[in-house]
Amino acid sequence: MKALKTMDTAGKPDEALAKIDAVLARARKTKGIDRLDMIYAEASRANALFWLDRYDEALGIYHRLEAELESGKYPMTPDRAELVNNIGSLYSSLGKLEEATRYKLRALDLTAQTAGPESIEYASALYGMALVEFRQGEPLKALPRVREALRLARAHANLTGDDIEQPAIFGLSLAALLIQSGDTASSIEPAREAAVWAETHLGEDHRVTMAALNQLGASLSESGLFAQAIPVIRRTLDLRTKAYPAGHQDIAFSLSALGFALDNSGHKDEALPFYERAAEIFENSNTERKETVGATAIGQLARLAAWRGDKAQSLVLREKALQVGRKRAASAEHPDVLLAEVNLAREYIANRRLDDASILLDHANAAFRQRALDANFRRLCGLIFAEQIAAARGDVAGALTRTVQILAPARARLLDRATPRGEVMRLAEQYHFLFVQQARFAEAANDPAQAFEALQLANLGDLQSAMSSLAMLRDGNGAEATEVIRRYQSLAADGARLRRTLNAQVAAGKGDTVDALNRQLAEIDAHIRQEDARLAELIPGYSLQTAVEPASLSAAQKSLAKGQALVLFGQDEDGLVILAVTADKAVVAESAIAPRPLLDLIKRMRGSIDLGLVNNGAGGFDRKAAFELYQLLFPAPIRQAIKAAPDLRILAPGGLAALPFSALVTQAPQGSDDAPAALRSTRWLAMDHAVSVPLAAVPLPQREGGKREVTFAGIGAPVLGQPVRLATRTALLLRSGDTSTKALRELASLPGAADELRAMATAFPGKPALLIGADATEAAVKAAPLEQASVLAFATHGLVSGAFRDLVEPALVLTPPDQPSETDDGLLTASEIAKLRLDADWVILSACDTSAGDSESAPTFSGLARSFVAAGARSLLLSHWPVRDDVASRLTLDTLKGAGKGLSRAEALRRAQLAILKDSKVPGGAHPATWAPFVLVGN
Repeated sequence: MKALKTMDTAGKPDEALAKIDAVLARARKTKGIDRLDMIYAEASRANALFWLDRYDEALGIYHRLEAELESGKYPMTPDRAELVNNIGSLYSSLGKLEEATRYKLRALDLTAQTAGPESIEYASALYGMALVEFRQGEPLKALPRVREALRLARAHANLTGDDIEQPAIFGLSLAALLIQSGDTASSIEPAREAAVWAETHLGEDHRVTMAALNQLGASLSESGLFAQAIPVIRRTLDLRTKAYPAGHQDIAFSLSALGFALDNSGHKDEALPFYERAAEIFENSNTERKETVGATAIGQLARLAAWRGDKAQSLVLREKALQVGRKRAASAEHPDVLLAEVNLAREYIANRRLDDASILLDHANAAFRQRALDANFRRLCGLIFAEQIAAARGDVAGALTRTVQILAPARARLLDRATPRGEVMRLAEQYHFLFVQQARFAEAANDPAQAFEALQLANLGDLQSAMSSLAMLRDGNGAEATEVIRRYQSLAADGARLRRTLNAQVAAGKGDTVDALNRQLAEIDAHIRQEDARLAELIPGYSLQTAVEPASLSAAQKSLAKGQALVLFGQDEDGLVILAVTADKAVVAESAIAPRPLLDLIKRMRGSIDLGLVNNGAGGFDRKAAFELYQLLFPAPIRQAIKAAPDLRILAPGGLAALPFSALVTQAPQGSDDAPAALRSTRWLAMDHAVSVPLAAVPLPQREGGKREVTFAGIGAPVLGQPVRLATRTALLLRSGDTSTKALRELASLPGAADELRAMATAFPGKPALLIGADATEAAVKAAPLEQASVLAFATHGLVSGAFRDLVEPALVLTPPDQPSETDDGLLTASEIAKLRLDADWVILSACDTSAGDSESAPTFSGLARSFVAAGARSLLLSHWPVRDDVASRLTLDTLKGAGKGLSRAEALRRAQLAILKDSKVPGGAHPATWAPFVLVGN
C-alpha cells in the first residue's frame, strides 16, 4: 500500500491504474489498513487518471481527499502538500489558471515548510508554478523556476534513486521554454540530456522517454539542424505509434514535429501529409487539456498553402488557427495565440482588410512589448506588419524609416563581433524575411540605398561562410590561439547566460535589475570583441571567413566599371525582390511568384540537366522553364538596367544559387527542345553576359599575385566505391547523415577524374604536383607545398553542410584513411581549407555538389569558395554538377588560356562555354548539361 505513493503513473498510466485498483480492492477487504495510507493510494489513482486525461474523475478524487485531510485534522506533511500541488496541475491543464495559481502558490509555501526548499516536493511545486506561468503567456518568467526544479530533481534522483522520471520531465520542459523565449540554440543541451536520462533510467517505451526524444527533435529543428532532427523524430513517431492507439495526441505531436523538420529542410511536399494528419488528430481530440498545438499545426498548413500560392486557402486556415488557439488557450496572451494573430494579420493585409489586421496587431504587439526583447523575431514580425498597414495607407516613407528603426536591434545583433559566429548564421536565417520586407518598403519609397543594405542583410547567411564558430575554432593554431579560443567560448557562454536572465527579468517587469544586467552584458561583449580581434591575428582566414558587414551602395558602385552590373535577389512568400546596380544607377523591381511555383521551375530546369547528364547530352532541355525563370529573375526594369553590362555579377540566395544562370533562355525558344540545332540557335543568357558570383557586394580584399611561372597542382580521384552517376544522391549511408570513413567508402569513385587532372597538367610547364587515388589523402594535402601552385585543381566530390547530419561545414572528399583521426578523416572541411597556405590565381573544383545544394533551403556555394579565398585563392571555378571527362579539361583549359591572354575571367569562361555549345563534334555539346557546368566565383 505504501509503495503506491511513489509509483510511476506517468510512463504507462493505464497499467498503473490497473495495479492501483487491484491493490485498493484488496485493501478495502482488509481490516487494519491505516486510513492515511488509503488516502494517498487513492491520490496515486487520481494521478494515473490525470495522465490518462480523465480530468473530471481525477479532480473529484483530489477534492474529496483534500476535504477529508482538512476535516480529519491530519498533520501537514510533504505528501499532503504534493496533493495540493497536483490539484493545481490539474486546474492548469484545464486552463483554469486563477484556481491553478492559487493552489500552486499554496503548494510552494507548504512544501517549503514541510519538505524544505531543497526537496523533490519543492521542485515539483516550482515546476507546476512555471507551467501555469507559461500557460499565462509568460515563458520567460517560468524559466528560472524550471531551471531550479531541474537542479533539485537531478540531485534527488542521483541521491535516492526515486522519482527518476522528474529530471527528464523538467529537462524537456526547460528545452521547450527556451524555444518559446527565443533561445533555440540553448534548448538542445537540456533536451539531449533529458532524452539520455530518460532512455537510460526509464526505457525507450516510457511515455517520458518518448516525450524527451520528441523535444530533442524539436530543439534540433528549431536550431536549423534538420538533418539531425529527422531521424530522432522518426524514431519517436515509430515508438509512439507502437505504444498508443491511432489518434492519440502524442502521435500528433511527433507527426507535427516531423512535418516541421521536413518542411524547413526543403521537403515541403513530403511534410504536408504529416501536418495534415497532426491537425486532424488535434482537432478531433476530445481531451480536456487546454493545448494550443492544434492552432500551431493548422498554422503550418496555412504557411504551406501560401508557399504553394493558394492565398484563399491560406486565409481560411489562418482564421481557423486563431479560432482554435483562442478556444484552447488558457490566456489571450498565450504565445501561440499571439503568433496566430500576427500571422492572420498578415493575411488580412494581403487581402486589404487593414482595419481587421490593425485590431489583431494592436493586441499582439502590446503583449509582445511586455513579454519579449526588442530583437525577438515574433515581436519584430508584428511591428513590421503594422508598418505594412501604414505603407498601404500611403505612408511609405514613414514605414521605411520606422522599419529601419524597428530592425536596428536585429541588425546590431547580426553585425556585432560579440555575437558568436555560429549564432550569426542562425539569426540571419531567422531574420531573412524581415529584411526582404525592408527592401520592399525601400523600393516603394524609391530608396535603392536602403534596399541594397536590406538585401545584403537578408542574405547574410549566404554571403558569409557556412562555417560555425566551433568548426572554425579548433586546436592546431598554437598554444596562444588555443587559450584565446577558450576565453572566447567562456565569454560567449557567460553572455548567453546573462541574456537568458535578462529575458526573464524583462518578462517579470523587474526594471531595477535590467540596467545592471545590461551593464554586465556590455562588459562581456567588449571582452568578446577583444578576443575576436586577437583570433583574427592568430588564425589564418578568420576575419575573412566571419566578415558580415554590408557594403554601402556608393561603395559598390565605385567598385563597378563601365559594362559591369551587380544583381541581388531577395525572396519571401510573396515573391522576389531584385536589385540591379551599375556604376551610375540602381534599379529595384519585384516578381510576384510564390515559392512553390518558383521551385517547380528550378526543378524542371535542373531535372533537364540531370537527364542530360545520364544521356551524355542527348535528349531535351526544358527551355520553356529556363525562359520563364529568366523573365521572373530579370523583369523588364532589371533587363533594361543590365542591358549595357556584358559583365554580370549575381548574388542569389539558397536554392536560386543552384541555377546555372548562363543557361537561362532570354528569348522565347523556337524548335524542338531535343534538337541540337535548335539548342545551338537558342538565345542563352551566356550569349550576352559573362556571369560570375562575387563573394560579397564589394570585392573582398585579397593578396595580389605577382609575376611568376604558371605551375599546376592536381588533387583527386580518391579511392572510394563503385562508380555511378549522381553519386552523392545514391550513397545511402551519406544520405542518412553518416559521414564516417565507412560511409565515404560507399560513395562512388570518379574514374575519369585522374585522366582529367593529368590532361590539365600537360598544359602547364614544369613538373606538376599530382595527388591522385591512394595519394589523395587529407594528410598529404595538408603537407603539400600548395603555395607554389598558381593553378590548383580538385577533381572529387564536394559535400554541402546541412544536407548531411554529421557535417557541420562543407567539405571535399579525399581517400579515407584506414584509421581516421582528428586531422585525417577523409574530409577536407571548409575550416581546414581556410588554414591552407595558397597563392593560387585559380582553384578549380570539378566534380559534384561543390557549388550549391539541390534543395530549396540549401546554403549558397556551401562556404567552400570563401574558404579558398581566405587561404589565398583569387578565383574559383566550381561545378554545379559532375562534368564529363571529355569536356572538363577543355572548359577549364580554354578558360585559363583566355584569361591569360587578357580577357576577364568571367569572359574567358563564357567563351569557353560557347565554344563547346557551337562545336557539333562534341557529342551532346549543345545541351547545357555539357557546356554550362561551371560557375566562376571570386573577385
